[in-house]
Amino acid sequence: MSGYIKRNGTEVRQYWRAPAGTSKQTALAFVIVAAVFVFGGSPMSTGSGTGTERAPAPRSSVVTYPIKWPSSGRAAPRPAPTVSYPIKWPGWKETAPRPAPAVSYPIKWDRSGGGR
Repeated sequence: MSGYIKRNGTEVRQYWRAPAGTSKQTALAFVIVAAVFVFGGSPMSTGSGTGTERAPAPRSSVVTYPIKWPSSGRAAPRPAPTVSYPIKWPGWKETAPRPAPAVSYPIKWDRSGGGR
């Protein structure tokens, strides 16, 4: 085990101590896990059987794909887009003008002259 030595020469060993109150909680958690392990998840019946009977096999079913639902006598609605572009707002007769560029091209990257 590792530890350290105090100035006065006392050797202090490293140890780990659980926070107060955790031993009761740990014991309770262990009991719950053990109960779930013992009583839960068993396919055997706990009745007055011999313990050798098996769980019933799952039912097999025949399914044909694609699944067709019985018709209700009316046609299903066709999906339609909820938005058509360009979006036309009520009251706007004309489109907004294109914005003018804020910079003049070509951009001069030489910034050695002058400064702030």
